[in-house]
Amino acid sequence: MTRPGFGALSSAISQVQAAIRRQHCPPPSYSPAQQVKASMRCLKCGGLLTYEVSPINARTSGHCSTSGCIRWND
Repeated sequence: MTRPGFGALSSAISQVQAAIRRQHCPPPSYSPAQQVKASMRCLKCGGLLTYEVSPINARTSGHCSTSGCIRWND
């Protein structure tokens, strides 16, 4: 069990990954039915965050349009 303020301590990348998985990886498989390529507002700077989610293992990758902001490949 986590404390109520845990989300505020998480990194911006962890928060983005959690939001993406909540939207695209429903139970019971916790993976999307097909490859997801989408975008959303960046939670760190408000720029355009483009991401992908794999249907095989729900791995995510993405990057923000703002130079020096969020970028990951999981």
